[in-house]
Amino acid sequence: MKCTEFNIAANDSANLFVRNCVSQPTDRCGRTLVIVHGTSEHGGRYLHAAEEAVARGWDVIIPDLRGHGRSDGIAVHIRRFEQYLLDLDTIWQYFELNPERTAVLGHSFGGLVSIRFAQTRPSRLAALVPMSPLLGLRVKIDPLTYAIGRLMSFVAPTTRFQSKVPPEHTTRNPEILAKRASDPLLRKSVTASWFFQMKQALRDANDQAASVVVPVLAMQAGDDLIVDPLAVEPWLAQTGSTDRTLRILNEHYHELLNEEDWRQTLDELLSWLESRIPCGRASVDRSAS
Repeated sequence: MKCTEFNIAANDSANLFVRNCVSQPTDRCGRTLVIVHGTSEHGGRYLHAAEEAVARGWDVIIPDLRGHGRSDGIAVHIRRFEQYLLDLDTIWQYFELNPERTAVLGHSFGGLVSIRFAQTRPSRLAALVPMSPLLGLRVKIDPLTYAIGRLMSFVAPTTRFQSKVPPEHTTRNPEILAKRASDPLLRKSVTASWFFQMKQALRDANDQAASVVVPVLAMQAGDDLIVDPLAVEPWLAQTGSTDRTLRILNEHYHELLNEEDWRQTLDELLSWLESRIPCGRASVDRSAS
């Protein structure tokens, strides 16, 4: 697998760090998988999944969301949720992605970003895979902290609040937990503005579910302790897609692609996508740009 790293200027000139992973030209199928990571993490945590997908002929694009990883921006902060979608627009334009040959996989908060992208830009993708998507929270926030955060989102939007998510709730895989503990790019706090922009996007994602018209495979961890595992089914039932599948993985924690059987999960995901985006002519090669 060959991965090339890019720094791409967003619409406001912020640099977006993006990985583009491809196989040999003779093995490529002319289809692209864009992976959108979750809150406080970065795209480098998905290179193991990219390697498996590339071996099956996919080009894989993995950005670091702004304020995450190696992209510009205040850590886990956004003034407007829409900026995440504009950043994806920039990536689509830069790599000249063919909407009929492009699928989006979004994990957790990245699932919410991906859902909002599919709702507002349905002509830009051919299939959507929200994985343990943030459509409802299980993490409890006490009323006082919530009220203070709400006030700060107006008067001091970059005020930081520590994450309430214990690392051991993300996966049962001890190897991944050890890597997480030593990863310098993982963040442990969010800003008040980020939190309330996320909350509004969550409401929009549910209120506008019918705007999702592309094929959808929703994969949800059955033992999720971070997002509400019961929020996915009613959301999916309200989508406008005529090709929608719900897959509940029982006895799995939040990070499905970091559980010990992640290869089996990824194989199921890719097989579903490949039945909808069959192998075809190779896409534009930007790896040497």
